[in-house]
Amino acid sequence: MDKLKLKETKKEYIILSDFDGTISVQDVNNAIFDRFGDEKSEVIEEKLINNLISDREALKSHYSRLKMTKNKFESFIKNNIYLDPYFKEFYETIKESDIDFAIVSGGFLEYIKILLEKENINYQDEIFANQLIFDNEQVKPKFLHDIQTCEEIFGPCGNCKYRLLSQHPPSKSIIYIGDGLTDRCVAGATDFLLVKKNSILKEYCKKNKIKHKEFASFKEVKEIINGLLK
Repeated sequence: MDKLKLKETKKEYIILSDFDGTISVQDVNNAIFDRFGDEKSEVIEEKLINNLISDREALKSHYSRLKMTKNKFESFIKNNIYLDPYFKEFYETIKESDIDFAIVSGGFLEYIKILLEKENINYQDEIFANQLIFDNEQVKPKFLHDIQTCEEIFGPCGNCKYRLLSQHPPSKSIIYIGDGLTDRCVAGATDFLLVKKNSILKEYCKKNKIKHKEFASFKEVKEIINGLLK
């Protein structure tokens, strides 16, 4: 489980960001299910949103039903999914400022790498995400760790962001950026929370009175973090 640990450095801040719907414009998994799934995909998502099944269970159910080769997957990602237009500039700025950064995703490494390369982003930091295993048209998700139980009411995710957050060096302040269901567990545990406008995470924070800053794009994220660091 050492791969879950953030690097120990002398820097004061660590920025962690969700990927799907935060760095990417679309939720990539949902876009895949819309394209390669059927009417049952919507049923699975309804159960997930209403906490009837966990994120891990939902992903397993979705991908076990898809008929999708690796080539079709890669072509779909390259031609249909886009990153926030300001993310590249944001990332280059924090690297110039020598700030630690990591992507923490409940999604999958394969499409994250494709999209970063597509946008010509010289990504130098860690990515904590799950994997997809392709066997002809069969796709199987391989999760980052094998946790089977979860103290949260949401149930176990494929990649436990709360566990990652809890293992960060206590001397560091965590700035967390997110929008979705798998970000709820860390919302009240991070030092500074940035939440995408009109998102599930925004509704959750409002309902539970969790302090946060809103953003619409990484242009605003950059401005908020610059103000914070000053």
